[in-house]
Amino acid sequence: MIFFGGIILVSFLACGPQLKVTSKPIDIAKNIEADGDLSNFILPYSAELDVKMNVKIAESKHDFIVARPSSNLMNWTADAVFYNQTRNKKLSEPTFCLLNFGGIRSSIGKGDIKLKDLYKVMPFDNSIVWVKLPISALQKISVYLKSSGGEPISNVQMQSGKLILNGDQETDFFWVITSDYLYHGGDHMDFFQESIEVIETKTLIRDALIEEAKFQKVLVNDTTTRIL
Repeated sequence: MIFFGGIILVSFLACGPQLKVTSKPIDIAKNIEADGDLSNFILPYSAELDVKMNVKIAESKHDFIVARPSSNLMNWTADAVFYNQTRNKKLSEPTFCLLNFGGIRSSIGKGDIKLKDLYKVMPFDNSIVWVKLPISALQKISVYLKSSGGEPISNVQMQSGKLILNGDQETDFFWVITSDYLYHGGDHMDFFQESIEVIETKTLIRDALIEEAKFQKVLVNDTTTRIL
């Protein structure tokens, strides 16, 4: 009988005039108490996660900060991604890493580095992609870096407003190791629209940072100003 009544009600609403429904917001914080059973259910999982996140994976002898045009943390993140991706590869064309200043969300303090620290540095699930570009795009990247004030780069330097590749300067193409976010137009890096080939690694940038931190054991403190 209830089911039949529901059908009649739906039919009436569908065929009849539109009803105007008004509502008033409810202050959840004041009117709804916390569900103790749910909190107790979640607690063991939360405790287990805390244990995993507080595991020491490396250490630092210096404070690592984010600052334009270059900084030790910007250099470290770009280097970590670059070496993670190229350590066991033979590069046939010039290749460098380009990330974004805004993607680094936290600094790293001196002392023990725990897993949670790198989650704070890179909380996003952005993955690494390789993008092959024509040499003509190099000037556009240089212009972008100059206008933005600086971004994390590795295996390339910018001198007097011009990017200098490590490798064959007469090449027609080069590769940029970057994030899927930037490749798809994030931060207005429109030069990636000129891509000739793209390799999606499915490796998260955060995972690459974690692997490199474990590999280094003590974070490499490179304070070189890479963008001049």
